[in-house]
Amino acid sequence: DTPDPSQVPELVTDLGLRLFRAALAPRGDANAAFAPYGAASLLLALQVATAGGARRQLEEATGFSVDGEG
Repeated sequence: DTPDPSQVPELVTDLGLRLFRAALAPRGDANAAFAPYGAASLLLALQVATAGGARRQLEEATGFSVDGEG
């Protein structure tokens, strides 16, 4: 399904939080700076620029497709 435009901020926030948790989980209780929007934007830009298996991996990682499929 193509994401409803009103859902995009929530999808990007969810992706950013998942990336944040994955990046900091091994560090334990440490101070860190992380830009979830920047990381999500990069992954979505990569999704636009890739095809095939790499594209499917990015769609799986982000939880949605920029084309609305996945």
